[in-house]
Amino acid sequence: MIKKTAFTALILFISVAAGTQEEAYKVQQTFNMVAAKAKPAVVSLKVVREDAETFIEPEFFFGYIIPRERTYRYDTQGVGSGLIIDPEGHILTNYHVVEGASRIKVSVADAGGKEKTYMASFSGGDPALDLAVLKIHSNDRFPYLELEPLEAKVGDFALAVGYPFGFRQTFTSGIVSALNAGIKVEGRKYEKLIQTDAAINQGNSGGPLLNLNGRVIGVNAAIFSPSGAFAGMGFAIPASEVRSVLPDMLAGREVKRGWLGISLTALDPVMAARLGVKTTSGGIVNAVAKGSPAYEAGIARGDIITESDGEPIEKEEDLFYRTYTRRPGDIMELTIISGKLTKKQKIKLAERPGRDSSVIYTSGRADKVRPGHKSNAYSWEGLDLRFEEGGAVVERISADSKLFGYLKRGDTIRAVNRTTVGSFAEMPNVFDAVNLAEGVLFDIERDGDGMFISVLVPEGKGRRYKPGPKT
Repeated sequence: MIKKTAFTALILFISVAAGTQEEAYKVQQTFNMVAAKAKPAVVSLKVVREDAETFIEPEFFFGYIIPRERTYRYDTQGVGSGLIIDPEGHILTNYHVVEGASRIKVSVADAGGKEKTYMASFSGGDPALDLAVLKIHSNDRFPYLELEPLEAKVGDFALAVGYPFGFRQTFTSGIVSALNAGIKVEGRKYEKLIQTDAAINQGNSGGPLLNLNGRVIGVNAAIFSPSGAFAGMGFAIPASEVRSVLPDMLAGREVKRGWLGISLTALDPVMAARLGVKTTSGGIVNAVAKGSPAYEAGIARGDIITESDGEPIEKEEDLFYRTYTRRPGDIMELTIISGKLTKKQKIKLAERPGRDSSVIYTSGRADKVRPGHKSNAYSWEGLDLRFEEGGAVVERISADSKLFGYLKRGDTIRAVNRTTVGSFAEMPNVFDAVNLAEGVLFDIERDGDGMFISVLVPEGKGRRYKPGPKT
């Protein structure tokens, strides 16, 4: 009986092992198929940039030394990867790979591994998303890869293809480790990235991240590594982000940007305490552009935005980036604290105005026109203040004032701890109620711009908070 049981277990083990081996072989065949499909469509990029340096060199003239400025020009080279996205030979890659290039050489490998070299030129790009499109100088028809229309999921197989360190084409595998990842590399900020443990190294930038169908789920863009070599954390720009800007890049047009029309300052604990809100994350609205989507939605100065599309606003740049990387017409849902009311509001983004456009920032639809007041003077905490229409103007600030370095001459204090400076008669009550050791929130206007400044001065020292970028 024991022998029979052991024999049955052995048969079951062999069957399970055979089944597992068969499944592994199927996965291997799929990898083989994807690698064969990607090989002729993933290219190596060699980029030449022209740089120049200027030196002061001595020049001898009749026994005299005369300094002369000389400029020397030289070429620098870089490497990267790219993927062909249509039969005409348009290549998708990272913007940082080809930025400033004077010449771009493309190497394409056929199914047998034989390489052919072409020259290419820049067609269009998007520095914000770190994407660029090149065009191969040829009338040949090229194999190409398609963008995956469906979103990747955590746990999906992920296959990275590229030319690391300028070597031959390599193919590595892993999974999608996370979605909506963010990272900052050499001053460039990335958001909404796919994180993968498929090996990505320098030179892989611009190559594709593929699924098991051989479709592109992302464009490899960055790694996180203390040593500079792969450490299990690679990042790719999702295909959905690529698709949103690809038509403009192919046409060589400037990519249109979404615009909300507000300026934010990051909320800090002092501000939160003075405003009576429990959250310490979010941004407080400094100003609202007249006629902007935020203005039409009724957002006003002093409102607090804590989330956009369900993602927290942790610093002032967050909302700027999320609107900047969206398209005009996209809908964004904001979570807003306005007074004691917390609400969710959907807003349709407009097109970001050009640099030459005249945009007037106001306090939003909450603007009130105050009647004129007689100018009057008042002194407080080393400040000489004068009331004018709109608030208390700082006439002078003593060098030993606790507020020196926070406020400056010409600032108009419009409110203190949310209490409006509406008249000269109100100034003593407004300012004398302040305890700097407990923290104070100033709502001021400086050089035509509104801003919130929080100050906590337990021992004569404090910290200033500056407004963030306008979104």
